[in-house]
Amino acid sequence: MKKTLLLVPAAVLAFAPLAAIADSWSCRHTNDVREIHIERSASGPVPCQVVYKKLTEGVEDQVLWSAENDAEYCVQKATEFVAKQESWGWTCVETIADKSSEAESMRAEEPSAEIIEE
Repeated sequence: MKKTLLLVPAAVLAFAPLAAIADSWSCRHTNDVREIHIERSASGPVPCQVVYKKLTEGVEDQVLWSAENDAEYCVQKATEFVAKQESWGWTCVETIADKSSEAESMRAEEPSAEIIEE
């Protein structure tokens, strides 16, 4: 049995599900770029709103949907709209926003040893 020593920032693995939240998408078609963002209150997941930006077209940002009580509504509407953009020929990718605190970032830099058996 072969053993491999792997140095992994333990905090990155421990906090990864909490630290990264998919809340925006960037969509491209030819030379045009559009973004879809879920904007939330600083105090929590609601109220929220889905904002549509046509970055290269000189158009003002639009709030397409908003919710006061149900954060999942914004997520559902945004992901449905991304799918619609893709059905129109746009190529969309998720943008991951890092929500981790400075303390978590500092802990993530401390490596830990982990043995993996192969």
